[in-house]
Amino acid sequence: MIIKPDLGVRIFWGVGGFTLVITAFAALSAFPVGLPISCIALYLAVCSFGFTFGAVQTRIDEEGISERNFFLMTKKFPWGEIESGRIFSESYNYKSSTGWTERRQRTLVEFKNKQGKKLRILSRYAGPENWWHEMRRIAKEKLGERFEG
Repeated sequence: MIIKPDLGVRIFWGVGGFTLVITAFAALSAFPVGLPISCIALYLAVCSFGFTFGAVQTRIDEEGISERNFFLMTKKFPWGEIESGRIFSESYNYKSSTGWTERRQRTLVEFKNKQGKKLRILSRYAGPENWWHEMRRIAKEKLGERFEG
């Protein structure tokens, strides 16, 4: 099973970042006034490109769990090296653009290997609901009592 990132949002932010880079270079043509605009546009472009290219693909199969980001760097956890796994929910504060702070809850699955490294998968990026059932089934099958959830 492979979980692919939501590309619609990633493409939007990529186009936005590219537009901000063009804006930054165009602002340099009006040098003294355009310098602050250029700096702000480049900063925002770096942030949007970070979100665009930080997309992670997660795979769960017979060998283990692995994540690969846009730069093809892989983090792999073979089943034999996984010490524990669990599904849990946590609450966090979210500040909206209007200034209000609200409590939100997110569901995650976390696997921890023998070196203490953790691999976390957020449920909203995990794909369809049946993915969670399959992931839980495979993890229970491979980890047994070491998997909570």
